[in-house]
Amino acid sequence: MSDQFDKDTDFVDSQDIVEKPKRKGGGKAILGLLKWIGIGLGAVIFIVVIVVVTVGLLNQQAKPMTNVPTSEDFIGTTPIYATFTSIEQISTNTIDKEPWAIIVKINLAYEVTDKQVADELNQRRYQIQDDLRNFFSTKTIAQLLPERERMLKEEIRERLNRLLSKPSLKDVYFQDFKRTQM
Repeated sequence: MSDQFDKDTDFVDSQDIVEKPKRKGGGKAILGLLKWIGIGLGAVIFIVVIVVVTVGLLNQQAKPMTNVPTSEDFIGTTPIYATFTSIEQISTNTIDKEPWAIIVKINLAYEVTDKQVADELNQRRYQIQDDLRNFFSTKTIAQLLPERERMLKEEIRERLNRLLSKPSLKDVYFQDFKRTQM
């Protein structure tokens, strides 16, 4: 029995049971790290998709920045027009108290493709010439100064377009414009 007791004693006395080593949580740490990397990548992909979609929508709706303005103020060169030159030189006086002598030679510009305008201008040549003489004789010298020529041209163009069957004149050119105090 003693053998048996010794065996039991050895069994009982030997409290040195080999314990399994405890994990230090390395697996949990890696899983936690992978989870945060996945969340970060998901957020980056989400933001990239939102930016791409937004930029795509804005590009479809926005007007291109390369459009060139087409108003007359922004056109670099003036178009080439056909010119009606058959109006004779106009000589008249201003309505000032001390009148000035005005001598003007005017040419009228119209679209090259509009052949009917040339015919109408030729038929109304004397009517146009009389209207221009009347126009200049109702002005003062202050209204006929060189710095006001642009406004004068516009006024003449509008006035003559009302005479025509359709407003076809595009510009007025002063071939000669003399102002002489009498």
